[in-house]
Formats: sequence, C-alpha cells, structure tokens
Amino acid sequence: MSSLLEHATRFKTTLQGRRSPLPPDKNRTEYERDAHRILYCDAFRRLRHKAQVFFMPNNDHICTRMEHVLHVAAAACTVARGLGLDEHLTQAIALGHDLGHAPFGHHGEKVLADKADELAAQGKLTRGGFQHEIHGLRVVDRLAQLDREDGPGLNLTYAVRDGIISHCGEDSATTIHPTSPEEKELESIKDKNDAAPPTTYEGCIVRIVDKIVYAGRDLEDALKAGLISSTQLEDELRPVTDVLGNNNGEMVGTLVSDLIGNGKKGQVALSANISDALKEMIEWNNHKIYAHPQVGKYKPHVEKGIKDLFERLLVDIEDSERFTNTDKLPKAAVYEVFREFIAASEYSDEESNEQIVLDFIAGMTDNYLIRCISELFLPRAIA
Repeated sequence: MSSLLEHATRFKTTLQGRRSPLPPDKNRTEYERDAHRILYCDAFRRLRHKAQVFFMPNNDHICTRMEHVLHVAAAACTVARGLGLDEHLTQAIALGHDLGHAPFGHHGEKVLADKADELAAQGKLTRGGFQHEIHGLRVVDRLAQLDREDGPGLNLTYAVRDGIISHCGEDSATTIHPTSPEEKELESIKDKNDAAPPTTYEGCIVRIVDKIVYAGRDLEDALKAGLISSTQLEDELRPVTDVLGNNNGEMVGTLVSDLIGNGKKGQVALSANISDALKEMIEWNNHKIYAHPQVGKYKPHVEKGIKDLFERLLVDIEDSERFTNTDKLPKAAVYEVFREFIAASEYSDEESNEQIVLDFIAGMTDNYLIRCISELFLPRAIA
C-alpha cells in the first residue's frame, strides 16, 4: 500500500501542471476542476449519441459511449477510494478517456484510421494516423470547447491528459505498473502502442477498469438485443460466471473487490484466476457478440458513408476556401455547422484541410453523421 501512495505523491507538482497556468480555485482541487471541465465540454455531451457496441439502438437501455464512461468512472473511483488514492484524478481520467472516439464505435474508428493512413502516406495530414486514444489527447488539448466564449482546448493537467492518451482499454494486460512522467512527452506520441502505461496509479486503475465494465455490460446488452440467450451463458460461460458472478453487477463487484485487494499489496492488478476468467469472457464476447452477423450487418454502410462524406466535405472545404465563400455550395445546414467548427477551432494555415475534415467527422455523433449523409446525398422533393 505504501508504494502506491509514495508514487502518487512523488510527482505531484509535475502531474498537476497545465500547459497554460490557471488561477487557483478556492473550492476545488486541480483534478476536480479537470473532471468538471470534461463533464461540461461539448465533446463529452456528444458521447450520449455515440455507439458503444450496437449502432443506433432503438432500445434506450442499450449502453452508449456516455454510459460506458460513467460506468468506468463509478467503478474506478470505488477502487481509488479503497486504496486511498485520488478520486478526483481517477474520475477526470475516466470521464475523458473516450473523448477521442469516432462515430459508430470501433468500426468507425477503423474506417477513419484507414483513411488517415492513406492521407498520411501522401503527407496530407498535420498529425498523421487516427487512433481514439491519440485523438482523445487532441480533443482535450486542441478541439473541445468548454464555454461559448472560450477558445479551443480544455487546458487539463498533465496527469489527466496522460491518463487519456495511455488508457488503451483493448490490450490484454491485467497487471499494470505506472511509467515515470519524466519518460513521457505526450505531444510526441503518435501511436497508442508507444504511449506506455499511465504515469499514475489512478490512470492504471482506469485502464484496467475500462475492461472490467465493458465486458459484463456488453453481455447484458447482447441479451437485451436477442443476440445471445441466457441458456448460452449457462452452457458456455459457466466457468466464468462461477468465478465472477451471474450478472453484470456481480461481475463488476467481484472484479473491483479483487483490484482493491491486490492494490493493498502495492500493485494495480487482478489475481490470476480472476484475470483468467475476465479474459475468457472477453474472448467469448469477441466470438459470440462482436462478430455476430447482426452487429456487423451495417458495417459496410458505415464504411461507405464515412468515406463518401469525407471526400465530399474535402471538396467543399477547398472549393469554399474553408467556407469563407459558400456561394457555389448548395444549401445545407452542415456547412454552417462546419464553418462554425473551423472558426471555433482556430485552425492555422499550416493545418491541412484533410486534418480539419478528419477532426470534424471524428467528433460527429452517429445520428449527426447520418443526418449529414442524408442532407448532402439524398434528393429533396421540389414541392
């Protein structure tokens, strides 16, 4: 336990540093301020209409990206409190960890990643590549807006920014040790595999809890959607449920308790049998849920929609000189939204049009992307 607390306080000054100093807040800690800056920003609000696993579900009880980050925050704060660590730092990292996600979940991310790789090879992207972890840092540093009269970026502390770019919830590690902040220059990280573990124990907690809360929740959502049956769970996942529990609440409770128990031994880790059960459940989800034909049914439509919209907006931004001259463009509400986005983001001449279009589409909700496609590609009645 002492090693966790020693590390948590050792780099306190470095970790609380902001790129632009803020006057002290008499009512809140620095990390509490960060949690609130994330919670109130426009990028966070859009998470409620971004897919977690299932595209645009009709069932209001199916998890969206916003519910997911709230679940991560709740469970991670419980672990942090159980270990005597900073709950506000934990909450801020958890709330911000998925701000870089594209519309339509990981499939939308893959489509944008493929497009970004193509453009980067041509030297047409300012930063190159697209991964939601890396883009998440770009969102909080460069794109998200707190209030109407504020400039772009949330000006968060180093520790929270580090937790966002280093969260990588898709890796399989269930034992994580922090990296020294002296070894990490966040702005220079171009690939999530180069981000290394977070520099704080709080960030390490969020990285593991990210897996803990989505695995069981996705099972529950798949049951609601009729993709799997309770009989399947009883027949095929019995070794897992015997260890973790029979429903999402029991599973999260088991995993959180295990993290707290191991944290008191000086590490952020799951015990071997708990870790094996979690990995088995995630592997089962991969085959039975994420690869289910109903989940993949509309992936080709998403791919075509994002690619076509990207090409159309790229032509339009160039023809209109970044929407300063829209006389030749057809009437469409998306152009006004895009113009305001460009102005609010304060893009320089050195930042490419391709980068601007990528940023704009990555920030869209599932609903808004479909609305844009409808507005720009589908015919309208004359009368």
